[in-house]
Amino acid sequence: MKIKLLFLILIFSLSYITGYTQTESNTKKNKLEFSTGYNFGALKNLEFAPIARYNYNGLIYKLNYERISKNQNLFEIKLDYLNSELKTDLIPTLNAGYSKTGLGFSYLKQIYYKNAFSIHLGLQAQTNVSVYSNSNYYAAEQEFGIASRFTYQLNKKQYLTSKIIIPLALLRVTESSGFSTYSLNRYQSTLWELEYGYTFSNNFDLKLNYDFKYNRLQIPNIFRELQHQINLGINYKF
Repeated sequence: MKIKLLFLILIFSLSYITGYTQTESNTKKNKLEFSTGYNFGALKNLEFAPIARYNYNGLIYKLNYERISKNQNLFEIKLDYLNSELKTDLIPTLNAGYSKTGLGFSYLKQIYYKNAFSIHLGLQAQTNVSVYSNSNYYAAEQEFGIASRFTYQLNKKQYLTSKIIIPLALLRVTESSGFSTYSLNRYQSTLWELEYGYTFSNNFDLKLNYDFKYNRLQIPNIFRELQHQINLGINYKF
């Protein structure tokens, strides 16, 4: 009788420990994303060249990290790299190589959650460095703004996420004009990200992204840039 009781206690203890371990392992607080996609862009930069508009396209590569706190707040780091060529039919001799590297940091606090729908709001800092390889021209930009993220869990396997970033201030350094600062009255920008995710294991998500970005800078030499991006990637959760 004592042996049977001891055996039952042992089974119960092992079942409890196993269930607790599985629950803990299912709670993933970190996410690492690897993705690549295609970028369609248009650029007008009269400080660089007297061309009404350049068109460019090419592959873009992304590496992102996300951390979820105990209170469901989010800390994000995003790194992306684009290498392409600025092309125009007006003056083909002014075509130029173009690369752009971006590094972003954001901290978002959960302000609403109900029925699988959540809203996060917080601050965003973004650094961009653009290099025009066939000339000495470059541009380094530092943006500061606000960000909001909306997430809806469709079911256990699928989710949708939408993020909007509005920069409020810009610090800019170029080879031609040096250091300048701009606020909303002279600099308007928006970034919208839409993500569909499918969870196919406890550690991996498959994701599809569409990103839209528009920059408008009112300076003596006009600057405009428009980007559309489609990305496919994998999230590793740990």
